Amino acid sequence: MQRELVENCFFITPKRVNQSLDRIGRKIGDYSDYKRADICYKYDKEGEEYFIIVTVGENSPQKIATETIGTPFGEKEYFRCENCDSRCSKLFLLPMGHTFCCRKCHMLRYQNFNTSSEHGKLFDMSRKVIKLMNQQENMTSRRWYRNAYTKRYNKFLDNCLKTGLKELVEIAENARAVESVVKGNIDK
Repeated sequence: MQRELVENCFFITPKRVNQSLDRIGRKIGDYSDYKRADICYKYDKEGEEYFIIVTVGENSPQKIATETIGTPFGEKEYFRCENCDSRCSKLFLLPMGHTFCCRKCHMLRYQNFNTSSEHGKLFDMSRKVIKLMNQQENMTSRRWYRNAYTKRYNKFLDNCLKTGLKELVEIAENARAVESVVKGNIDK
């Protein structure tokens, strides 16, 4: 039996649950996750203990205990795995599953590859390119401000150069040069 990868599983953290519950513009009564509408959250309290009720799709709700630990820098919130009762900062959901558990209970493993081999280098490069493509897709149309690239877009272009996407950087520079020429002709 091949174990599932951590990278393929959906996970929740206390911060993600709080962001979903505190989301601005949320419909009244809609306590769904901000990225997955089939997952809903609610807070519950029994005595001194706080719980988060998580519902995945049409399945029965799951009650997840939370624990707050004091640190020198403030407080940190953790979940309690219902199977092993261990303190976790992340609980995972298998791709076709309906219960959240810790990584050990789901027997998840991390994707390992050798970055010094040819296959590992190719895999690492393709992973970086996919990450940059997703970043460009989520970027706003405003790439420059006051005749200069924004800091965010400059960082994106630098990451493209590090990854080896020189053609994309050259296209961006050519587009910027064409725009400045067009602006110069309009001003005259």
